[in-house]
Amino acid sequence: MLKILTIHNIALIENLTLEFYDGLNILSGETGAGKSIIIDSLNFVLGERADRSLIRHGTDMAEVEAVFENISDDAENYLKEMGIEPEEVLIIRRKMTEGGKNECRINGRLVTLSVLKGLTELLVDIHGQHEHQSLLKVSTHIDMLDGFAGDMVLPLKNSVSDSYRRYSKIKSELKRFGNGEERARKIDILKFQIDEIKQAAIKEGEEEELLDRRKRARNTERIVSAVMGAVELLDGDDSVLSKLKTSQTLVNQVSEYDERLNGLSERLEAARIEIKDIALELEAVAEKINFDARSLEEIERRLEIVRSISRKYGGSVERVLKFLSDAETEYEELIHADEIVEKLSLDLIKEEKILVNELSKLTEARKEAAEALSNKITKELKDLGMGGSRFEVYFKDNGGDVLNNATANGADEVEFMISPNIGEPLKPLGKIISGGEMSRFMLALKNITCDVDGIGTMVFDEIDTGISGHIAEVVAMKLCSISRRRQVLAVTHLPQLSSMADHHYLISKFSDGVKTYTNVSLLEDSLPEIARLIGGSDYSGHAIPHARKMKEWADNYKKSLLV
Repeated sequence: MLKILTIHNIALIENLTLEFYDGLNILSGETGAGKSIIIDSLNFVLGERADRSLIRHGTDMAEVEAVFENISDDAENYLKEMGIEPEEVLIIRRKMTEGGKNECRINGRLVTLSVLKGLTELLVDIHGQHEHQSLLKVSTHIDMLDGFAGDMVLPLKNSVSDSYRRYSKIKSELKRFGNGEERARKIDILKFQIDEIKQAAIKEGEEEELLDRRKRARNTERIVSAVMGAVELLDGDDSVLSKLKTSQTLVNQVSEYDERLNGLSERLEAARIEIKDIALELEAVAEKINFDARSLEEIERRLEIVRSISRKYGGSVERVLKFLSDAETEYEELIHADEIVEKLSLDLIKEEKILVNELSKLTEARKEAAEALSNKITKELKDLGMGGSRFEVYFKDNGGDVLNNATANGADEVEFMISPNIGEPLKPLGKIISGGEMSRFMLALKNITCDVDGIGTMVFDEIDTGISGHIAEVVAMKLCSISRRRQVLAVTHLPQLSSMADHHYLISKFSDGVKTYTNVSLLEDSLPEIARLIGGSDYSGHAIPHARKMKEWADNYKKSLLV
């Protein structure tokens, strides 16, 4: 449910924090006080189109934050699907600037507007005269019907889902094998691919090894020249070795006169031996480097084969070998495909019969539930002063082609239809013109289905427009009934509905001489406001007794719901 709504710089609201509660939360106030601003702010944070005209005059940024508690399992699952771990409270924040920047956050994480709307559709249902609600979405009608039907259809839906999964799996397998011509073509292709990969016989690390060999081959002359040059410097006519030998001879000639020279003579001998060894190894390296044009051509040709095979079959040797393994498996399957296809075809016929039977039973159960729902809706509408209305759940004709229309949820497409007046044809909900009729129908439907859609908070923006008297009392009772199962926020001008409030908020407007502000306060005593709604400010004093009686009536009705 919606626990806290914080509004900053929206229209006439500078800073406002509202705390809402379980049950029926009523918002009322004088015309122009700013009731619509509260709903506009809530719509904004829930992901509706951002209108920069909402930003308070003189500021460059508006922000709304909504805090929810005890969200539904569907909402938690949605958060997990979006990679957001559910927490004890859910905080949604949305901000917009004069420059057009729009920022949405869920529990501090930046998200797209579509992700935000996907979540909030599971949290709040706002009904006003001009908004499209979840109940107006034809795609949701089948789920609402099933939710209303409950255990009448749930086992059948599970059976259909299982049967459809088996049926789809067999169809997918058959499609993979294709017909005889397709299999023959596939076999030829696979054989070519398998042979090509095997003939190439590429190995892990081969490309790197070839590149290294090519680099050496391309630089052979340079390598040999450098190596032999080094050998000449170390062991040539005027080389390091020659000079070391001369140095050692000179030291030895005078070593008998100074003992320290004996050790140095030995070190010169060791250096001469080490350098001689290095020179011999360099000569061996030079001798082993055997460059010719054909060797480089072979390296280039092999490198092209390795790279070509890698490009065609995965991009790496590891992926090429995986492709080869999969291709060999598929090749073996296709070689023996005729007998497999024959068995799958028989299995498909069997599953078709089972699925058609399950679909038929589910459709019949849904139609039975649809009749019961139609009767309940019609009764609710009669209570709401629409006794001439007719409501039906329309099942789209599939032309007898059940299988092509089948899904894991059945083969039915349904749409809620209504005729608000005797003699008028049934129309889709979205085609209803009268705002008052739409409001009462939505209230009737919500009173029946509020336990079905799983939405924790329902908001009604002046749903009482165009009604009064006895029907106003009925509307108040209906909303109260809904609020015992879901949190309800309702903006109203009806005293009957206000008297039914569990929590009553007064929306007022004031000015400090420079700017105008909208404020909302939770009333401890709602009688003066109910009296104002009954008779206006001039008559409110005389309306207090009437308001008290109305409040007693509402309290008695709420007590009756507890029995």
